Amino acid sequence: METLILPQIPSLVDLAGVEQDRRAGLWAHSATTFFPGLSISDVPPDAPVGQMQSIPMGGGSLWSIRSAPVLVSYSPAGGAEDPTASISLLLQADGAMFVGQAHRACHLGPGDMCLVDERFPFYLQGKECSQIVFLRMPRRAVLGRHPYLEHCTASPLDVDDAGAQLLRDTLIRTAKAAPDLSEEQRGSVLAAMVHLLGAALAPRGLQRDEVHWRVRAALAFIETHLGDADLSAEQVANAQGVSRRRLDQVLRRSLGRSVTAQIWARRLEQAASDLTDPRYQNQAVSQIAFANGFEDAAHFSRAFKGRFGSTPRDWRVGGAH
Repeated sequence: METLILPQIPSLVDLAGVEQDRRAGLWAHSATTFFPGLSISDVPPDAPVGQMQSIPMGGGSLWSIRSAPVLVSYSPAGGAEDPTASISLLLQADGAMFVGQAHRACHLGPGDMCLVDERFPFYLQGKECSQIVFLRMPRRAVLGRHPYLEHCTASPLDVDDAGAQLLRDTLIRTAKAAPDLSEEQRGSVLAAMVHLLGAALAPRGLQRDEVHWRVRAALAFIETHLGDADLSAEQVANAQGVSRRRLDQVLRRSLGRSVTAQIWARRLEQAASDLTDPRYQNQAVSQIAFANGFEDAAHFSRAFKGRFGSTPRDWRVGGAH
């Protein structure tokens, strides 16, 4: 893999110009400042390399980090119920690293990718000087579209799969282009990357039974037709050539909800996201409701308050609660 240091933006930290006896302390302090809940140990006293770069991406951020081999441990600073937690798509650009979370662990070499969930503890163990590039995405947005990914962290994505290759190539291209994009463009790219996670097959070793692929197919169909007010559970089932009853069984087994419940949950989640998205700040609440498949503004307002405990207008003013 080629070097992917983000171009045209200053580094947040660069140990190249720091006295050797100060490098380990500065590296550990910087990492824990940028990532609350993080702790670093086993930092080489003279830390031969160390660079951090970051650029905002809508409601997330894109990071490039070059580091000497260290042990990184993370515990959620906001607790396990932190609503602002992120899920990161991590790409090993060069070098090697072990990643562990939720009783799973994997080894990443150049070109490998995995997910980590900031709502739960994880660790990263570098074995050599290496570089990682990772995209932090709002956890709720990721799991709203791909709820099965909650159980796929710290497992390498199948990079032999064409969908995973597309995801990796897009992340690499994003790392190169992000500094030249406007704020609005970066927000759009983040939203696209969240959707594109669905293109990658499940991590290697995960059982790909009927439940798994039918759930993925159903969720993808719902996402594609979310703004269609006529979208129904029958349409989702017909697209797969199965009965609605069978598809309801599959989704309840995997997600704990029926097809219809998933449709309405996604509509509300997407509307909540759109209401606080700067790209849609000039759109009326009713426009956002209609764009997400609601036909009646009053019904949308009641359903929204029932789900989030706030009216859509108050949510927009106060942001996500």
